[in-house]
Amino acid sequence: MKKIILLSLLAFCTLSFITANAQSRYCKSYEDYLDGRWESLDIFYYKSHSKKRQVWLGGNDYTIHTGDKAMDKVIKKEAFAIMKDDTLFVNCRNLRFEKTRFGNGYTIATPMHDGGLLFVNRKIGREAQKEAAVSGFFVGAIGGAIGGAMVAANLVKQQYCYIVSNGANAKGRIAIRLIDDKVMHEIVKDNEELHFEYWSEKSESKRLLASHILPILEKAGLISPKQ
Repeated sequence: MKKIILLSLLAFCTLSFITANAQSRYCKSYEDYLDGRWESLDIFYYKSHSKKRQVWLGGNDYTIHTGDKAMDKVIKKEAFAIMKDDTLFVNCRNLRFEKTRFGNGYTIATPMHDGGLLFVNRKIGREAQKEAAVSGFFVGAIGGAIGGAMVAANLVKQQYCYIVSNGANAKGRIAIRLIDDKVMHEIVKDNEELHFEYWSEKSESKRLLASHILPILEKAGLISPKQ
C-alpha cells in the first residue's frame, strides 16, 4: 500500500543480522552521501525498538552494532548514514528541528530524486512541546495506563515528513525541515491536479500528516513508490 511507505516502520521489537557483502557500507556526512563516498562495512546488527518506545521516541527506531568496539563508536558518533542493499539508515544523533534533538539511534530514510533524504517521525519542536504538556495533563486526568494508551494510539497516527537537505554546521548539527504547507506549495504549485489533491484537505493538522503527503510526493516524482 502506497500510503504506508515509511509508516510501516512501526513494527514490534526485532533483531536482524546482516551478512558481509559489498552492499553494506557507511558514509560520514551528507556531502559524502551526495558524492557517493562510502566506506565498506563488513557486518552489522540492527535492532528496532518496541512499538511503545517508538511512539514516544519517534522515528529513531534502530540501534546498530558491528561487534567491534572501535567501529561501533564510529557508527554511533561519526557515521551519517549506513546503506544495506536499497535500505538506507540515517543517524539521528545530530539531527535538529527547531533546535530540538531527535535523540540517538538510526531511522530508515527514503532518498528523494532531488538529493534530499526523507524520513517519517513524530512531531517535535515548539508546537510538539506544547502538545506534550497537554497530553501529560490528559494522562494524569484519565489515569496512567488508560490515558497513556489512548495518547499512544493517537501518536501512532500522528506521523510527519522531514527532509535532510544540507550538511552539518560548525557544531556538527544538521538542521532539517518539516514538510509543511510552504514546502508543499513549492512542490505542487505548477501541477493543478496535485495542487488540488493537497489542498483538498482543509484541516491543517491532517494535511501535514505523512499519510496525506507521501502519495503526493510519489505522484510529483520526488520519491519512488515502494514495490
